[in-house]
Order: sequence, then structure tokens, then C-alpha cells
Amino acid sequence: MPVVSLRFALGTAHSNYILDGLKSLDIYLKTNNPKDFRPTFRKKTCKDVHYFPDASFTSLDVSRLIFESNQAQTLCEYHRKGKANTFKADTVTELWSMGFKGKSVSTATEVTPPQEGHLHCGCPIREVAMEFFLWKTTCGLSSNPGLAGWIYAMKELAKQKPSTRSFWNKSIRNYTGLQAEDLISPDYGSDLFELCITLIQLHTQIQRLRILDAPVVVHVLFPDADNGNIEAAMVEYGIEAEVITKAVQLEKYWKELNAKRSVIPLPLITPTRKD
Repeated sequence: MPVVSLRFALGTAHSNYILDGLKSLDIYLKTNNPKDFRPTFRKKTCKDVHYFPDASFTSLDVSRLIFESNQAQTLCEYHRKGKANTFKADTVTELWSMGFKGKSVSTATEVTPPQEGHLHCGCPIREVAMEFFLWKTTCGLSSNPGLAGWIYAMKELAKQKPSTRSFWNKSIRNYTGLQAEDLISPDYGSDLFELCITLIQLHTQIQRLRILDAPVVVHVLFPDADNGNIEAAMVEYGIEAEVITKAVQLEKYWKELNAKRSVIPLPLITPTRKD
């Protein structure tokens, strides 16, 4: 696994603190010992949206570890805030989006293993990891003309209810076909990452057209620069930009998508208006 990279140029003291966090995470990736990724850095990562974004896309395991407390208990940020009355399991009448009933403990001796695929609070790991990734990597803009060019991050992760998180995450998965495992990758920010993400979305839409029996024929071709199908100017541009993607690489990934990707139609609700 590649060493995670520092993406923000900040003040010296803050930069050194981030570098310490990077070193701590790098040691953990080599030893797989949770104690090596110190709780100090994990807590800071959850509290400050600008701090250490790499932790949100390194791996699902690292995302889970981010939410592990000193008591070795994993709680999403919403439940870590002490909202004890919200530790409720899903029922047939209401979706809390927690799966299983969770609880908060005061000592490590009280901690028992969580349900598989879930944190101790009862929230699914993949839902929390996807929310964490989006929180760390998504920016907002203002429509105020006087604020053109200003970029904003969502300050508070803790205010997102598990049920709200579930609906937002599922809407993203439904419309794009992207899963948490697709987004959370150490290749995040690279050209390969963007290519893979785009191919997944293309595959999703093509498969949906087939499911709908749409009267279209879609051929996915990957002409290579080697066989003269691409203009010389584009090849030169690719060399200058250091983006050389071979057709054989794309074809391999496309075959993998067709072999393992399950695509379902969009969950459209029947409208009640008849006019």
C-alpha cells in the first residue's frame, strides 16, 4: 500500500502535527496494531474536517479504526456525542439505520465484539465510512455573487443522524452505482481512481438501459494509442500530462465490472398526480 500523501499546505506547527499523524497511520498500516495509530490523531480527524483527509480514503479498516475510542469501542461520531437515548435497533415500523441496538461503555472491560459489519453503536461500518469519506472530501459553494470562488466544508459531522446518513448514502449508490469500497481507495486523487469511478458509473447506466429494454445499441470500445486510432496530438498531450492509459487496462477492468457488478433499476416511486 502506498504511503499516504499530505494534501494541504498549512502553518508549520499544524503541518508537523499532521505529519505525526501520517507517520502514526503509516506504522499501523505496516504492523496492523491499532495502538500504533494513536487515538489523539483519530479524535482530531473526526473533529476537524480539514485535518488529515487521507484517513477517510485509505481503507475501510482504517475508517473503522478512526471511530475506535480509548476503550477499544467503535462509535460513529453521532453516537460518540453521548446521545444514549438514540441507541435503538431498526424495527419493522421504523428505520433508525443502526441495524442493531448499541450502547456506550466506560471501561474496556465492558466492551464486547460488535455485530459483524457494524460498529458498537449498531451503525453499519460501510455507511459510517461512506459518510466520513463524503464529509472529508466534499466542498460546497455559495450562490452569493459576492462570495464567488469561496469554498466551504461542512463543519459538523456529529449532527448527521444515522437515518439521514442512510438515505443520503443510498441515494448516491442508487444513482451512481458507486459503493463505499469504490470510493475508499488509497488511489484517491489519481487518474486511475477517476477512470475506475467513471467506468463504474458508465457500466451502471449501460446495464440499466439493457434492463429497461431501451431501443439503443451501446458498444464500448477502447482504441489504443499504439494502433494509430488516436490522433498524434492527443498522444502527445497524454505524454505531457503523464496520463498514459492503455486500452488493455480499460478492457480488463470493464470485463471485471461485467463479471461481478450487480446493477438494479432506479427505485422510482409511482407518482400520485394523474395530470
